[in-house]
Amino acid sequence: MTIPLLKTVERRKKRVGRGYGSGRGGHTAGRGQKGQKSRRNMGVIFEGFKMKKSFIKRLPLRKGKGKFKAHDKPIIVKLAFLNLLPSQNVVDL
Repeated sequence: MTIPLLKTVERRKKRVGRGYGSGRGGHTAGRGQKGQKSRRNMGVIFEGFKMKKSFIKRLPLRKGKGKFKAHDKPIIVKLAFLNLLPSQNVVDL
């Protein structure tokens, strides 16, 4: 018995709010009625309701100029993969 191969389908992004004739246009264009989420730009930290301790308050305090920049994570290499390499090889970053 053979297993049929499934096709991967990449769907296009829905373009809403481009006129009534598009089928997804018009008044609110799938965003609901009023509120912060229905408007143009919604902040990254928007949670939709008032929490006792918001997301910003839960982040660790850090000093300095680049505190909002992303930091590199260390690369984890398993020893089993290093054993596959021929001997006398130099492994560095």
